[in-house]
Amino acid sequence: MQIQESINISGIVVRTLPENLTDVQAQLDNLCGVEIHAATNEGRLVVTVEKDDSSAMADAFVQIQNLNHVISASLVYQHNEPIDASEIDPSEAENNS
Repeated sequence: MQIQESINISGIVVRTLPENLTDVQAQLDNLCGVEIHAATNEGRLVVTVEKDDSSAMADAFVQIQNLNHVISASLVYQHNEPIDASEIDPSEAENNS
């Protein structure tokens, strides 16, 4: 069983053409740890990405940049915080094994 030691959260603005918005939204919805918070008719999306470590976060960012029809992905916020082992619910740790 691997216990998560930190949490990494990033805010990213993704740009696409308006005619590709639905396709890009669908691709983002299929990525683990990615959540769409807003989208405009002009083709801008505000998303957050939550990963266990900075390496996984970097991989997710590159994956978003490489999605079909994505013009750009701009990192606008990043937060990394260690998780205190006393804050972990033992039942959740058992469910993740």
